[in-house]
Amino acid sequence: MRPRGVALRTNVARGSLLGMLGQGWHLLTAFALYAFLARRLGPAAFGQWRLVISVLVWFELFINSGLIKVATKSITEAPTDRPRLARASYLGQAITATVVFVGLEALAGPIAALLGRSDLATLLRIAALDIPLYGAFMVASAVVLGEERFERQAVAWIIYATAKFVAIAALVAGGFSLPGALVGNALSSVVGFAAVFAPLGRREGSAAETASLSRVLLIAAVPFLALSLTEGLGQSADLWLVSAVVPSATLVGLYASATVLAEVPTFLFQGLQRVIFPSVARAAADKDERLAGHYAMQGVRLALIVCVFIVAVVASTGRQLLGLVYSDAYAGAFVPLVLLMVAAAGRTVRATCSEVLMARERRRAALTVMIGVLVLEVALLVVLAPRYGLPGAAAGVAAAAVIGGVWSVLLVGRQIGTRPLATLARAGVAAAVVGAALVYLTPAAPLWLLLAYPLAGAGYAVLLFVTREIGPDDIVSLRGAFGR
Repeated sequence: MRPRGVALRTNVARGSLLGMLGQGWHLLTAFALYAFLARRLGPAAFGQWRLVISVLVWFELFINSGLIKVATKSITEAPTDRPRLARASYLGQAITATVVFVGLEALAGPIAALLGRSDLATLLRIAALDIPLYGAFMVASAVVLGEERFERQAVAWIIYATAKFVAIAALVAGGFSLPGALVGNALSSVVGFAAVFAPLGRREGSAAETASLSRVLLIAAVPFLALSLTEGLGQSADLWLVSAVVPSATLVGLYASATVLAEVPTFLFQGLQRVIFPSVARAAADKDERLAGHYAMQGVRLALIVCVFIVAVVASTGRQLLGLVYSDAYAGAFVPLVLLMVAAAGRTVRATCSEVLMARERRRAALTVMIGVLVLEVALLVVLAPRYGLPGAAAGVAAAAVIGGVWSVLLVGRQIGTRPLATLARAGVAAAVVGAALVYLTPAAPLWLLLAYPLAGAGYAVLLFVTREIGPDDIVSLRGAFGR
């Protein structure tokens, strides 16, 4: 029988891999969907879609970050109370989702006016239909994560992503355009909930006790919610400001297309972050500081390794990538795309560190970083976007995000040591070599990227192994993740 620490590491490694695979599949289906929508709708209408979704995503943070974080953490730390905590979480989520749904329905008109696109009001009201449905999906997912059933959660996300692609593509192809796409987005949340829901078990306690516990969870969720809302503003503020100050709907669509691709690192790492948070919290609750530090360090290292590679790939092949995913009509988004991908790398590292800080009850530190970075980003956007247009907005976002990433790493430095600095140096050199090879060897035809990217990834992994960035501990984690 394996020691408990080894078993926990194996479970977390496997959960991280499965979570990222689930997010990876979601990413692939999203790429296919966006490629379809970009060609079907054109830059102007595609920009509308992206604006509506960005507003919806921010409102859904109320049901996707606060209470579900507390539910996951609480169930992880007290698994015997799972039925009672799950019922209280469902009640709190139902109340929150109802309030948020009504709020977006009421504010749709003013929000559309602020974005300089009054015709978005109706689309925002349709998009709000997803809020209660997605809320149910997320709270069910939180309960499963709290039980550390990572495989169930990852499979559910794969089913959800597939359903979203099928529903949206079918309705748009059927002639329902943007309203149909938004309805399909809502329907997919029903499928996701059905895939992840687990029976709550025997009821314990009265309704009044459930309501009281729900209030406790909602109050405890406030710091998590504040962090996510602030982060969400930072992720969408540039697109919203560009929409307000740039009169051309086509240019807004180009910038929106770049923001979609730039979400690849942050989106992919949501799977890791869902696992890192309960894992660090559990290790801390068990007073195992060494194990908690191991999880934190491995999470930051993985974020650096993947993000540095993605930035190098986009900088070397960004024009072909835009043509492959969208069409040649989106080539003007190249410079903003590279800058926004740098920003995404900084955000991913900061978000990973924030999960560690929140799991260790250092909520004030995580919030301080988020608020500071948001203030800096908005200030840079106000100065640069009106003067330099799309590249100026992207440059402001990149500068603020990199500063936030460095700041966050320094805050968790005691737990992770200086190891990530060596990771950054080695990954940077390896990514530069791979990027240079892509510039000289990749043909102009976008379809060649389907072959070039896997080869580049393999070459990058070999370079990391040769430079000893990937070591025995990493190999053990990978073997554990694959169940060997």
